[in-house]
Amino acid sequence: MKKYIFYTIFLFSLWSCDVNNNKINNTHQFDIERFDKLFHEITINNLSDLKNNYPFLFPEQYNNEVWINRLNDTIQKQIYNEINLVYPNLVDEKNDLINFYNNFISYFPTYKLPRIITLISDVQYQNRVILADSLLLIGLDNYLGSDHLFYRTMPEYISDNLISKMIVSDVAEEYAHYIIPKNNFYTFLDRIIFYGKVLYFKDIMLPKLDDRYKIGYSKSNMEWANDNENFVWTYFVEKELMFSSDNKLTKRFINVAPFSKFYLSIDNDSPGMIGKFIGWRIVKSYMKNNKTTLVEMILMNPTDIYNKSKYKPNK
Repeated sequence: MKKYIFYTIFLFSLWSCDVNNNKINNTHQFDIERFDKLFHEITINNLSDLKNNYPFLFPEQYNNEVWINRLNDTIQKQIYNEINLVYPNLVDEKNDLINFYNNFISYFPTYKLPRIITLISDVQYQNRVILADSLLLIGLDNYLGSDHLFYRTMPEYISDNLISKMIVSDVAEEYAHYIIPKNNFYTFLDRIIFYGKVLYFKDIMLPKLDDRYKIGYSKSNMEWANDNENFVWTYFVEKELMFSSDNKLTKRFINVAPFSKFYLSIDNDSPGMIGKFIGWRIVKSYMKNNKTTLVEMILMNPTDIYNKSKYKPNK
């Protein structure tokens, strides 16, 4: 209960009470700091200056020799060269982020923009973007294109999302997890509604982004999800999964995976994360059929959203 009260106070402190009148006319400008470039263009003589400007990227337990070795490492040089080829500048990506922040701040006008810093993460695709306090870190080596040579040994369902269009989607995902509480996360319904809130948040913040990039689906996976929505929902209901607390359901239907696990012949054709997709559809239905603001919905109990959603997929 204390955690819920904290989130309520936190969100409403960020939120303007009249959402319809809180649109901000000014475009929020910011710089994207190319630490990836700055690091690989330094000399030994000005390493100290870079460390002073970015102390949080130079842990104290590592001495200068570690950074000099990294600077001279052949693989690191190759990664940097590949990033430079794909991202000689970040004009399109910056425009995407400007649009995202304009929308975000129209709902949360007291929010202060973070420092946005790009870097090399050694292809840590599980953590492509990190939002921490006043910092937003983006590992550009995770967005070089699904067919890039760095990703050839990866499963396709992972490499498909290592593209430039996913940068702003991943940023929005970080912000969704930042503001949406997990005070209800016990049942399968709780979990899919949580991710439904995350994806609906992206609908509002990224209205021009294709749905498949919001959830991280290929075109064919998005088509499968849309075409088989009624089958999936019927399966969840008939198997009485909605109010189950079985943690295995997260692995079967929510986690990033090559396919969802119905334990049927249809499995290999299905995309992973289908539970997120259904949660998204439920939240969309709720918002369509109820006069509720985004912030109010974010704070709602998942069961209440489900009960009032009037969700009924097309057959």
